[in-house]
Amino acid sequence: MGTSANSRIPRKGRRRKGMRRGEIGQSLVELGMMLPLILILVIGVIEVNSALNAYITVVNSARDGARLGSKGAATDAEIRTLVRKDLERLPQATVDGDITISHPTVNSVAAIKVMSCYDHETILQVDLLMPDTFRICSDTTMPELN
Repeated sequence: MGTSANSRIPRKGRRRKGMRRGEIGQSLVELGMMLPLILILVIGVIEVNSALNAYITVVNSARDGARLGSKGAATDAEIRTLVRKDLERLPQATVDGDITISHPTVNSVAAIKVMSCYDHETILQVDLLMPDTFRICSDTTMPELN
């Protein structure tokens, strides 16, 4: 048998193949330097996702309210209730003052305009990077079909 039992037992001072002295410490230092940057990037992605979700919700709420009003299927109070319900899925849901309904004339045609606003609160509240809250507004105007 060409191998002896003693050659299979690792010696106490023997290093693993491919590992140099200090490589483990160097990896920890590199991780410590890069981890804050990685965390900021991850939080930034989450923040952008949250703001985009709020923006899409605000746009859809104004569009749904204007669509309902253009068909003549609801009163202004019912449209306001619909828009409020759409916005309630966002944190810190808006109050009625952030929903405006008007009836302008566009190109000699009666129309309905619905404007909804939302104050989006950021996750990472650092004054130097971005404001604590910012306002997201959307308005939609559609001709009345009556």
